[in-house]
Amino acid sequence: MKKKRNKVIALLLAAIMLIGCLAGCGDDGEKGSDGSDAGENGGSAAVQQITDKPEINEPVTLKILTQRHAGSTTDADDLWFFKYLEYWFAQQGYDVTIDVQQTNEASTEKSLLLGTDTLSDVVWGIGLGKTNAALYGMEEGMLLNWAPYVNESLMPNLCHWLKEYPDVTPDITAPDGGIYALPYFAPSQYASGCYGTSERLYYRQSWLDACGVKNPTTQEEFINTLRAFKNMKLANGATPIPVVSAGSFLEKYLWTGLGFYGTEPNKYGSNLMIKDGELVIPAYTESYRDFIKIMNTLYSEGLLARDYFSMSDTTAGGLMRDGSCGALAWWTLEYVGEDPKAFGDIVCANPILFGDNKEIHVSRLNYFTADTLWASSKTKYPELVAMMLDFIYSEEGAMLYRYGPKQGEDPLGLVDGWYYDEDGNITTKMVEDGTYASMAAYGRDRIFPFDNAGLRPAVVSSGTGEMKEFTDSVTGEKYYCIDNIKLDDNTNDGHWRLITIEKWSDYATSVRLNGVYLDSDDATYVSDIITTIQNYITKESAKFITGQRDISTIDQFWEELENLGIQDYLDLMKESYSDYMKSVFGEK
Repeated sequence: MKKKRNKVIALLLAAIMLIGCLAGCGDDGEKGSDGSDAGENGGSAAVQQITDKPEINEPVTLKILTQRHAGSTTDADDLWFFKYLEYWFAQQGYDVTIDVQQTNEASTEKSLLLGTDTLSDVVWGIGLGKTNAALYGMEEGMLLNWAPYVNESLMPNLCHWLKEYPDVTPDITAPDGGIYALPYFAPSQYASGCYGTSERLYYRQSWLDACGVKNPTTQEEFINTLRAFKNMKLANGATPIPVVSAGSFLEKYLWTGLGFYGTEPNKYGSNLMIKDGELVIPAYTESYRDFIKIMNTLYSEGLLARDYFSMSDTTAGGLMRDGSCGALAWWTLEYVGEDPKAFGDIVCANPILFGDNKEIHVSRLNYFTADTLWASSKTKYPELVAMMLDFIYSEEGAMLYRYGPKQGEDPLGLVDGWYYDEDGNITTKMVEDGTYASMAAYGRDRIFPFDNAGLRPAVVSSGTGEMKEFTDSVTGEKYYCIDNIKLDDNTNDGHWRLITIEKWSDYATSVRLNGVYLDSDDATYVSDIITTIQNYITKESAKFITGQRDISTIDQFWEELENLGIQDYLDLMKESYSDYMKSVFGEK
């Protein structure tokens, strides 16, 4: 295993590309000066900027592979937006047919296409990953290098967002300076952007009142509150379950209280995170001992359901719905229902310091995803592809992609179009008549294939449109979220968002560990070892929590992880993230 890589050359190449890209996004399309062959789409990033729109007189077919949401009932080639793109191209003077293929098995399909070099012109909404970008872009030359096309002439809208968020360009730029996948931007919105997904624990206030306790503020109070819940007498005669969690949200809450952030904690702390300005693996720290003790207490005292480790999300949701639990750990309050008395009874859990931790941070949901639009280097029409994708980075294109046309403004005559209801929310006839439960469900089935592509518009429906100011809990810098949706306690959705923002916005940080580029040898090594390590941590953690393995053997457990190579893996990742960590925390 190579612990050291030639980062000097990689950084020099990336710096050259970064300067060239930013220049291309601000020079109104002046030609590059490196004199290299502009016709090479894959491989080396040292290529001349391509700024001229192509002169194409013959009919063109662009093949697009896209991912679909579960439950989609329409075929992708019937989606309104792709039909509109054909119309849009005609307005630009091109005769383009969009041939759309879809998949519900994105990971399998991606592996097959990359393994056989049979990519469509564009792969739309399927995450590529930096390992694949490095292998199939830098090394194999299979992926289109977008760098020559990211300029004010061909992709002005993308350039705008790269200048608006300057930290995105380094993240999407490979060590050779190439850009092998384009980002999805989801600017922070007040309704959903000032917290992460590691703090979703809620209590029933009626249970707190019945037990004579307050919303816990310490580890001791947290456990004692759940003990009190266990002794509740429920009106329906059911046996109370103090806490029910789906999606590992209880464990995420505990890891957050133990001081870890930088990404979403996984169940047993086997992923890379940050604590006290250091890159760590939570299960390989002293805090793991505290985590196991807490979870073991909850399990052994029956504060968790006995079938906790095998419980499905559907079963957990049912327990939340019928009122059998006093603490709920889940994404939202969807299972509580729309009765104001029911969701109004829910309060957000306080941030609590667990173990010997001294500070809490929550990494906000990321405002961009680095790798959702990519293309084949064999495409015959890279300029057309660049123009098409740049359209969805425009405000107009983003609105049309997510919502379709306004009512009465569909040039294709295929959909009714959207309008604002009396409360100022975007809706359409098929939502109002109950055909679809929401605009999101309608859009995914009728308008667009997958959310995470291009730009998500921040639509001000019943919100004020003002920018809410927050302070990053780690860096101290100001960040802003648009107030795009009216939030109040009259709806389940508004209630959980408001109580979550109130409790957690002061702890929110934009510091996140995005993926890093690794060469083939390191990528293969990481893929192999992380699977081994995570599987072992999962297996042994379950034993510790259920009492099958004594907690006194945790030191031995760490030695076993060392024998599996966890320290070598951590050393490699610390090196890989060293530049990012220095940019946030400075020299250590």
